[in-house]
Amino acid sequence: MLKIHNTLTGAKEEFQPIDQNQVRMFVCGPTVYDFIHVGNARTFVFFDVVGRYLEFKGFELNYVQNITDIDDKIITRAHTEGKKPEEIALEYKTAFIDDMGALKVNAVNNYASASEHIAEIIAQIKTLIEKGYAYTAPAIKATGADAVSAEGNNDVYFELARYEKDFPNQYGTLSGQKLDELKESTRVEMEANKLNPRDFVLWKAQNYAYEPTNESPWGLGRPGWHIEDTAISEKYLGQQYDIHGGGQDLMFPHHEAEIAQQQALSGKVPFVKYWMHTGFLINKADKMSKSLNNFSTLRDVMARLPHHPAETLRLYFLSAHYRSPLAFDDTLVNQASVAIDRIADFLARLTKASGEENPALDEILKSRADKFTAGMDDDFNAPSAIASVFELIRALNPLLAKNALSAGQAETVKTFFATTVERVLGIVPEPKEQPIPPEILELAEQREQHRTDQDWSKADTLRSRIETEGYTVSDTPYGPLISAK
Repeated sequence: MLKIHNTLTGAKEEFQPIDQNQVRMFVCGPTVYDFIHVGNARTFVFFDVVGRYLEFKGFELNYVQNITDIDDKIITRAHTEGKKPEEIALEYKTAFIDDMGALKVNAVNNYASASEHIAEIIAQIKTLIEKGYAYTAPAIKATGADAVSAEGNNDVYFELARYEKDFPNQYGTLSGQKLDELKESTRVEMEANKLNPRDFVLWKAQNYAYEPTNESPWGLGRPGWHIEDTAISEKYLGQQYDIHGGGQDLMFPHHEAEIAQQQALSGKVPFVKYWMHTGFLINKADKMSKSLNNFSTLRDVMARLPHHPAETLRLYFLSAHYRSPLAFDDTLVNQASVAIDRIADFLARLTKASGEENPALDEILKSRADKFTAGMDDDFNAPSAIASVFELIRALNPLLAKNALSAGQAETVKTFFATTVERVLGIVPEPKEQPIPPEILELAEQREQHRTDQDWSKADTLRSRIETEGYTVSDTPYGPLISAK
């Protein structure tokens, strides 16, 4: 039975979708003003695995991810480069979709852009105003050469005090913050025309001529950051749905604002049944982010990897539990690359199997397959699932070295890799074209046993024999890797 750690309750809960076998999931996507960095990619890969596993379990998945293509950062970059915001947004939206394809992210059913849902956003804001949860305020007059007249244009804000009156003990629950101690954020707007500094913007009046604008009941303007997600999710997933995901940094204020908006709109609690948040990718003791200028783009990192870049990065991202921080370190990435090579080498060896039927295979394969599923059922514990894969490789390599598996049994193992490991994790590479000769593999397995027994002298002797035959053996956390010199 699948269990999920629910950020909203702080507990690991049995997963039961609202509508029986159908799962509706929303994950916050990128703001498309630049190429995504590897920290972003970790989140998107993890939720791709969540989607893949839900389908593997037999659920019907409707997975929606928004793309923020209307935002101050996009506007600023476009103005600096002398381009239209729409040009910047399209350029990096296209790049994002390409990057996801290159990373084998395929569980998303719908990438929904904010700019394509203005009507839904306006409708939600109108309803919030009608219900008394939002208010209009005359736009503050901008200054500068590109400033436009504020006359006739209004900002619209969500009124937290009214929401808290009708929905007590709701705002701040997800992020664990007390209302009187709410932290500031770079995305908490402090405009002077608010009734309360904690109120957040739903609609921004146009201030400058170079800003993208839409017609609205409140004049020319554009949507705020939070409202796009609830407008998009309600259209495709309804007023309540099963899973909402994103990075830990989005819990406050973004996800708290989403909860407040949608619950005020519908009157239904909870807005989302299960909330899931990924840990930070850590770079030199700080989370990786563009604001800290300590990031590496996904494209740059993939370009540096000599082979199997998608599988390597996916395994690297999944090597730590999703709620834990993960260090961005070349050593760890290189270890993941070696691990993928080991899978490729193993698959190549399977193609050469031609022995007799081995009665031990069924139990070996079943025990590792059960461990794989048990790990994923336990809050998507990908490290445990990955460990089961390499346990299987370690268990079968000695049999392959002795040609003690039949061709049919080898096909059964390959089917497990294709229909379970690849389908769920997306880490299975193409087999190597030139597998290691059986006699070298046999020596490597003997050496591995000596190392397990801590008989270092015999292990060193076998290493020398392997090297004399023109091969090298590297010891890795995922087992020995043999390669031609």
